[in-house]
Amino acid sequence: MFIVTVHDLSNLEKLKQAGYDAVILGIENLSIRMDRCVSLQDVQVWKDECNKFGLKLFINAVKLFMEDEMDFVKEALSVCKEEDVDGIYFSDEGLLWEAKLLGLENKCIYQPETLVANHNDVKFYLEQGVQSVSLAHELSLEEIQKIASYTSNVEVLIHGYFSICYSRRPLVKNYLDAIGSEAPIKKYDLIESTRSGRMPIVQDENGTHVYSEKPMSSIEELDVLKSAGIQRFRVDSIFKNDDWAVSVLNMYKHKLEDTEGSSHLYHQETILKKEGQ
Repeated sequence: MFIVTVHDLSNLEKLKQAGYDAVILGIENLSIRMDRCVSLQDVQVWKDECNKFGLKLFINAVKLFMEDEMDFVKEALSVCKEEDVDGIYFSDEGLLWEAKLLGLENKCIYQPETLVANHNDVKFYLEQGVQSVSLAHELSLEEIQKIASYTSNVEVLIHGYFSICYSRRPLVKNYLDAIGSEAPIKKYDLIESTRSGRMPIVQDENGTHVYSEKPMSSIEELDVLKSAGIQRFRVDSIFKNDDWAVSVLNMYKHKLEDTEGSSHLYHQETILKKEGQ
């Protein structure tokens, strides 16, 4: 199954024709790290259109919710149940608790970004009745294969930028205030003192997000991942668009060279020591 974040309702047909099986939709006040979010009332329209083209509809609900947001979470889950969405990505276990009360745990996909790094974590969440578990993006190819040897019911990000740091604090604004700048709060690049790479940093109403220097690319590794038994592959089109997502799957079909993406994480140790240690 190939899954992709989606930007525009009018592009569902071309995403299906490209070979995608499911799309991930952003919902206002429920989702984070999405270029576009729609209102909760629009879920029915998206579900109807997805059904028309034979696409599964997944919902991004990976936000960490505060206590006063839980009523909206319950409302959103009720809508997801009523519209029979196919999956709900989450990272907050409070959402899983509410989903269980509605009998929706089998729709839930655990996606905590960096946390799932061993098969026992996967086993624990599958035992809670969830649909699938998304592995940490920083794992090496060997580590992913080892986890998949215990269970194939996992999902991996194969292409696109991914979050490496998240804070609920307005860090971009705080920095601009500290240096006395009146520059607009927008997407910037963060450069570490010991590296030359530029990491996108974005502040929005949910906090501050730092992304990988380059988009993940798995063109050369996809066959190995499939051989390991993995069946769920995700493409994240943040900072891009639906046409880009179409071109990505075309690269995988024909094993074209990706001049922008990087697969280096697959071939290095997950834990590296700093100089002098």
